Amino acid sequence: MAEDSNLKWSELKKLMQEADQKELINLLHDLYKNSADNRRYITARYAKAKGSSEILEAYRKKVMNVYFHPRGAASQPHYSVAKKAINDYFEASGDIKGTMDLALTLVENVMKYLHEFSGIDEASFVGGSDMMEKFCELIRTEEGQIFYPYFRERLQKLYRNSEDSLYGLGDNLRYYISTLDDDFFEEESQDN
Repeated sequence: MAEDSNLKWSELKKLMQEADQKELINLLHDLYKNSADNRRYITARYAKAKGSSEILEAYRKKVMNVYFHPRGAASQPHYSVAKKAINDYFEASGDIKGTMDLALTLVENVMKYLHEFSGIDEASFVGGSDMMEKFCELIRTEEGQIFYPYFRERLQKLYRNSEDSLYGLGDNLRYYISTLDDDFFEEESQDN
């Protein structure tokens, strides 16, 4: 074993392969009890069908709390926390629709925060654009395309709300959204 308290993955993997099932279950139990993040991750990984909406809602709450905590809006949002929650959800569940939903939730909350407080930190500004780009990449996949109708109304609303946005973030979002479906924007312009 290395002098360092951290084992290389190959060493740890070998030790885990030698462990019995009860020992591994006890390890998972300890990790589960250790933190809320671990509970969310383990639950998302192993309870894919059963309770999937509750799992998604737990991750959505984590994303939203970065900008609008139940005790009040964050004075200094931490975009990295929201991004990590989205990445953890996808890694644990493999649920593309849920991941797209969380990505769009993040972008919506960045915009809401920007409008309510007339400013936002640079990480959220850049991250909001990056997350919209990620959403667009996911919706263009073969699996993601079938979910476009589910997100269409939210995209329309985000497009409208980003029109007079500060700092050019709205322009970025409008660009990404407009590249998704030209027909959508033709209908929108005919309605106005």
